[in-house]
Amino acid sequence: MRTDAEANIAAIYVEKIARDLTADEAHVLGSIARTRERGLALCRAGKVRDGGSVIARARSVLTRASLSKEAFVLSDSFLCAGEGFVHFRSGRVDAATSSMLTAMDRCRELRDAYGYPVEGRRIHLACNAVRIWVEAGKHEESSIVLAQLLNLIDTSDRRFWPYPDLEYVSGPDRLDDDVRWELMDQALAVVSRLDPEALGQVAAAFPSSPGGGTQPLTARTRCFVEAVRAYSSGDLETFLARCVEFFQAGAQHLPRAFGHLVDRLATVKANVT
Repeated sequence: MRTDAEANIAAIYVEKIARDLTADEAHVLGSIARTRERGLALCRAGKVRDGGSVIARARSVLTRASLSKEAFVLSDSFLCAGEGFVHFRSGRVDAATSSMLTAMDRCRELRDAYGYPVEGRRIHLACNAVRIWVEAGKHEESSIVLAQLLNLIDTSDRRFWPYPDLEYVSGPDRLDDDVRWELMDQALAVVSRLDPEALGQVAAAFPSSPGGGTQPLTARTRCFVEAVRAYSSGDLETFLARCVEFFQAGAQHLPRAFGHLVDRLATVKANVT
């Protein structure tokens, strides 16, 4: 779960915060954000209890603060995601999932009520939510959501959003190509954790249209899914062929996916020498 991405996304909202919120509200939100990030850093370092305590302090500050509805929803959207990470690292699957879903619902409210650009962040949160399921062993359910996310990132077609109860009333903001590549890399990092059967289900559902694999994002995504599926099922011939195809474009755009296949190739080499 890429909690550092939350900090990067928060920076996008700085201009809107300066325009829409009071200076006092901006100060409170900044303080809560810094506390949250300290807690997340502790969790990433393995000090989950300490990190959870720090994030709980951020929650206490938010609860007591006198804020507009917009300021509260904005801060809560990030804090819920942080609390979800604490629950995830503590093995509390249901609580972690609930926190991520609440964060996504806050994104819906930020978009519909206040016009925030949240589409990329919402997909990022959905990747985190399905990662929780995968780590809990819910591979079949996860494969359905992941196939939908891959198709959503690839096509921007709203019918692929996997949580219809959390859909916008208004239209989504447009994602730049660089953001789509980054989100796809995040989603593929979760795909790589699936078991062989679930990988087969994802491969069968992506891309959504037959013969739709001509665009670079679509083609490389499909190639990676086929490679990890072949590796997990022991089909080394197909795995090696897909690696050759995938590596031709280099590590740009999908660096985590590239690194995953490099690691799997190293394992294959170690096993045959």
